[in-house]
Amino acid sequence: DVLEGKSVGLFNRALYALGDFIIYGPLRNSLGMSRVSVGYTAGEAIGPEIFEFFRSIGINLKQLYGQTEAGVFVTMQPDGEVRSETVGVPAPGVELKIGENGEVLYRSPSSFVEYYKNSKSTNETKDNNGWVATGDAGFIEDGTGHLKIIDRAKDVGKLASGEMFAPKYVENKLKFYPNILEAVLFGKDKEKCVAFINIDLSSVGNWAEKENIAYGSYQELAGHPQVYDMIENHINEVNMDVSKDKMLSGCQIDRFLVLHKELDPDDGEITRTRKVRRQFVEDKYSDLVKALYDGSKSIKTETKVTYEDGREGSISATLEIRSAKLVK
Repeated sequence: DVLEGKSVGLFNRALYALGDFIIYGPLRNSLGMSRVSVGYTAGEAIGPEIFEFFRSIGINLKQLYGQTEAGVFVTMQPDGEVRSETVGVPAPGVELKIGENGEVLYRSPSSFVEYYKNSKSTNETKDNNGWVATGDAGFIEDGTGHLKIIDRAKDVGKLASGEMFAPKYVENKLKFYPNILEAVLFGKDKEKCVAFINIDLSSVGNWAEKENIAYGSYQELAGHPQVYDMIENHINEVNMDVSKDKMLSGCQIDRFLVLHKELDPDDGEITRTRKVRRQFVEDKYSDLVKALYDGSKSIKTETKVTYEDGREGSISATLEIRSAKLVK
């Protein structure tokens, strides 16, 4: 409230000033942010806890959405309208609309004229009326006018019910948990959504040591019942959060499994920049996807892997499949 210029009682203002002197100020200084008046975050979404942490210690952190083609800014958050789940309202002079396929379009005096010696890409991105296609899917909130980005437009689809399927929106929420390294959601043209989970070996390994859980390998740790319990709790929390969004409530995870190996660029499952190759993963692990949908409680699988030295081998495992809680 202090950062946003809202009315704050004298007692609370005095408490905040004391906290700023004793704790928040020194903490900002140790982070190298003692002179930061305003900060912006863009690109991939960050967890709401991280966003709120920086604001709680007195850093006026805001979200923005922009592109090189736009001359940087498309939307930004004014003081008093800062929220972790949106990217703000259109910047001055920028017009915004949502295309029929859910793609975010904008028009701005500062937008690019053309791609250098690439008229084909220019025509695919910018129409004759100056509207630029961002490649991102989202929607404009009623009442606030804030833009909410949910996924890449090419990844957005429909569930069998006709509800929106936006896998990355849910995957990002799952990856905000330090125990989850990667998540892959499936559900396009299906009745319900299912998911693969990769645990973070470092984070879960530290947790296992504190809980006196013995394990000999990634595979053994990933399949441990208590690890499944932990992941199930995370998924239930995400389902509760997703259920509050009317447009995306159908993306709740019905069933899941914890993969017996990390998704690896050497195996073609992710890129070198750790972007999931969704269709490749779905095809490679088609037996696991099928088991998630047919009601199986477990599945035995064998997966080919490529080691760092170039040798090839295989990993056999029996994976547990669990159901999560869906919120009506």
